[in-house]
Amino acid sequence: MKRATKPIAARVVLVRARNSLNIGAAARAMANFGMEDMAVVEPFEPMLRQARSAVHGADILEKAPVLTLEEAIADCNLVIGTASAHNRRQRQTMLTLPAMRAWLKRRLPGGGRVAVLFGSEKSGLTNADLFHCHALLRIPTRPDAPSMNLGQAVAVTAYELSRAALESSVTEPDEPMLEGRQVDELVEVGMRAMAKGQVNMHMPEATRRLRFRRGVMRWRLSRGDAAFLQGLLKRLA
Repeated sequence: MKRATKPIAARVVLVRARNSLNIGAAARAMANFGMEDMAVVEPFEPMLRQARSAVHGADILEKAPVLTLEEAIADCNLVIGTASAHNRRQRQTMLTLPAMRAWLKRRLPGGGRVAVLFGSEKSGLTNADLFHCHALLRIPTRPDAPSMNLGQAVAVTAYELSRAALESSVTEPDEPMLEGRQVDELVEVGMRAMAKGQVNMHMPEATRRLRFRRGVMRWRLSRGDAAFLQGLLKRLA
């Protein structure tokens, strides 16, 4: 019997964050994607207090402990530090965001906890912070805009971490679709409109009819859409 894969829990660790709007945006992004585990390291206290009023993120911030970096990652199996690639010599494993989930599954096949570190808005993570990391995470961006806003970086990372559990669906409009008889009526009206407007008259009539019918079938019109289009073509014809 195949054993069920244990989930990988993720903790967002904000290191020396100073902007209340960014802190609040990070918490809200976590809430959007069902993440609740946040820790804060060396925050600018006035901004942290102000950020706790963030819409949908207040509960996360209220519960987020203020810890040292060592305390924040003490119970984590892996630590990933976020970093842009510019002006940084590569000394550790570098992951791009789309590769992160597969890498985590390989490193933690039995499940576990990963901490993702986000540095300050001004200077990011220091070398001393990165020495605690098993790998560095880079969010691919254009070379002329290599860094991201803290709240945005947390949002796209939270999305990638939770993507496997997100709903995957296609919802079609709940409208009656066009029936065969209505297709025929619409084609006839369309042919009269083309003749009146002298459209594509260089083609044989059978070719024009076939192409128009093929277009109608591809458009996947509802009955309401077809009635609107038929009325318009009647006016033109």
